[in-house]
Amino acid sequence: MSSQAPNERRARTRKEIKQLIEERNSVLSQYYNLAKHTEEQSDDLNNVTELLEEFCQELVDYMATGHFEIYRRIEDGNERRDEIMDLAKKILPRINDTTQVAIAFNDVYDDISNINDDVLNQLPKYLTKLGEELATRIDLEDQFINTLLAASNRPELTSVSV
Repeated sequence: MSSQAPNERRARTRKEIKQLIEERNSVLSQYYNLAKHTEEQSDDLNNVTELLEEFCQELVDYMATGHFEIYRRIEDGNERRDEIMDLAKKILPRINDTTQVAIAFNDVYDDISNINDDVLNQLPKYLTKLGEELATRIDLEDQFINTLLAASNRPELTSVSV
């Protein structure tokens, strides 16, 4: 293994975390905007469906970034640090639950051609549930990110540094 490998891994981890946080912030901004428009009964259906379409795409991208960038090495068995693995065992099942709620939301609201008044009337209820799950996910992600960053900032012991 080259001496650059730990630094390259740290840089990649920071880049992945930055991407995740940027996508999370975009989702939260769009969530707020969608919730605000949903509460305003005067908004027309076209405006809400456009917001829904954009929100669903961002939501899926955010969920995918978490799973395919941040959690991938744990799911693939490539993480060696015990503290990361211990935390992952505790929180990944719950993070996966939040993903399932997001996917269910996306399944209902992503295809705007299937949105009718009944489905639209259920939107506030689904948004509330999704919002609760996003809050949980963010709390868990922050725990994981902080642990990842703390572990990444510690120097790795090698035979040269011992």
